[in-house]
Amino acid sequence: MNKRAALMQGTRFFYIKMVVEKMIEINNLTYQYQADSPKVLDNVSLSFKSGDWVSIIGHNGSGKSTLVKIMMGILEDYEGEIFIRGNKLSKDNIAEYREKFAIVFQNPDNQFVGATVEDDVAFGLENQGLPRAEMVEKTEAALTAVNMLSYRKHAPARLSGGQKQRVAIAGALAMEPDVLILDEATSMLDPEGRKDILNILDNIHGLRKTTLIYITHDLSEIEKSDYAVIMKDGEVLNQGSIEHIFSDTDTLIKSRLVLPYQMQISRALLKGEYVTHDELVEEL
Repeated sequence: MNKRAALMQGTRFFYIKMVVEKMIEINNLTYQYQADSPKVLDNVSLSFKSGDWVSIIGHNGSGKSTLVKIMMGILEDYEGEIFIRGNKLSKDNIAEYREKFAIVFQNPDNQFVGATVEDDVAFGLENQGLPRAEMVEKTEAALTAVNMLSYRKHAPARLSGGQKQRVAIAGALAMEPDVLILDEATSMLDPEGRKDILNILDNIHGLRKTTLIYITHDLSEIEKSDYAVIMKDGEVLNQGSIEHIFSDTDTLIKSRLVLPYQMQISRALLKGEYVTHDELVEEL
């Protein structure tokens, strides 16, 4: 093989790899609930790589939950394009791609359907008609991933808020989705519960190939993400790596989001440079 052919083959491989890695691509997405109402999303363009932990941050009304509903196929009649693994989303294929998504909401009580924890996690698998042995295996693996296997015989109503949310995540994981969406999944939890959920997501992110889309209004929860998007009034104010997001303090202030405590301190003492909590402690 001559050099030119080798270069072309290498370029082709690189191009294919880049396309395969792109899980979701959103181009010029605009949406309004009624023709005479304000735009809830206004010309939003985003791209998420397969396997990334993507955090979408904004206040209520920023458009982040509407964006999720469109990706899930709950809302239609939008302007713009959405591609899943390079295939354009449409009314003809939305049911197929919806099966590749799983979502966990802020109130897990609204998602429980089983009498016990293991029944609840297995509910979606049972609807798929899987053999019992396979269903049990996937249920136990999902509960193990969220540290809830020992509670499998418990009634969901007897669990704490954080434990309920872990069971809801296990139910989503059992379906082995390509994309796991968490819509304000920690907003009803105490600080310890939020910390537990974030640690579990970090472990899942490290062990599985699932793409995580994490919806939140709390900047302190996004530090472990690979990529972040700041939204306000239906528009994307900023997007990029966590270091990029936190280094642009002007945009964060414009978004009216509360800066993480360590960032407030670092801005005061270290001239606005972004540092992690551990780096700040070391610096002080």
